[in-house]
Formats: sequence, C-alpha cells, structure tokens
Amino acid sequence: MGESEKLLTFLPRYRVCIDSRYKGALEGRVFFGYRKWDGMRFADVHELLFLLEKVMDQLNCPAAANEMRHFRTEKESYRKKEKNANSSSAEIREAKRAMRKFDTGSERGQKATFILQIKFRQNASWQGTVQWVEKKQELNFRSALELIKIIDSACEEGYQTEVLGLDDKIG
Repeated sequence: MGESEKLLTFLPRYRVCIDSRYKGALEGRVFFGYRKWDGMRFADVHELLFLLEKVMDQLNCPAAANEMRHFRTEKESYRKKEKNANSSSAEIREAKRAMRKFDTGSERGQKATFILQIKFRQNASWQGTVQWVEKKQELNFRSALELIKIIDSACEEGYQTEVLGLDDKIG
C-alpha cells in the first residue's frame, strides 16, 4: 500500500441520512462515529455543509489547503482561531480514533442514505466520494456544489411525486 493510499484510509467517513424534503429543502441527520457529534440534525443542505466543515476544521482532517475568506474583522478572526486552537488535543485524538472505527452500516434515512468521504479540501471546496447506500452506487465529486447536486438528484424522484400529487389536488 502506497503512502497516499495509507493516508486516505484514515480519513473519516460520514453517514448522511435524508429523512424528508420540505419545500425543496432536504432534512435529516448526520453521523460521525464520535458520540459528541453523532446524530446531529440538519434542516437543509446549507446547515449540513456547515456542520461537516466545522467538524473538519476542528479535526484538521482533511486539512484545508487555504483559509476561507469572510467579512469578519481581524480581531474576530483571531478569536475564532484561538477558540479552535484551544480544542483539547486529547479530545481530537479520541474523535479521530472513534471516527476511524466508525461502522457506517447502522442508521438509515427515510428517503435516502449516503456515505460521504471527503478526501481533500482544495480550491476552497471539497473533493471526495459519495456512496448512495440503497442503490449501491458510488460517485466522485469535485466540489461541494457537485456533492449537493448528486445528493439532490438521488432524492429528486420522491419530491417530483409529492409536487405532482399537490398539483392534482389543486387542479
């Protein structure tokens, strides 16, 4: 096994369970394998992305290739960096250990379930693989936007049925 293959085997995986689609927004839960963060609910894809980004920032895994830009002042940015730096290294080691052993086979979403592995954070976005558990299909994605589109397309069929049913009642 090459050095880059060893590195990739230790990247955390996330189980994303899509439970419903309300007004076009995907709602569900995300599991990390670490008890402190497990089963976190999200109300839309935007919230899911921020949850995942926060975990990756705290673990520095995978490491971000560049720093995100924002409209905060330098003083606010410094406080945020200090807060992240104060995360206990023992807690981070425990989280990484738990996430390495994470069995992604337990929880299921009511609409769909995905296993997500983010391998790189380059060009201010994410690259990795997403596996659609129910269909046993896996795709690579090159950006967070592409990831959103992949997940959305998997859940789209059920949403179209709901919209068609609504149109029939109105017409």
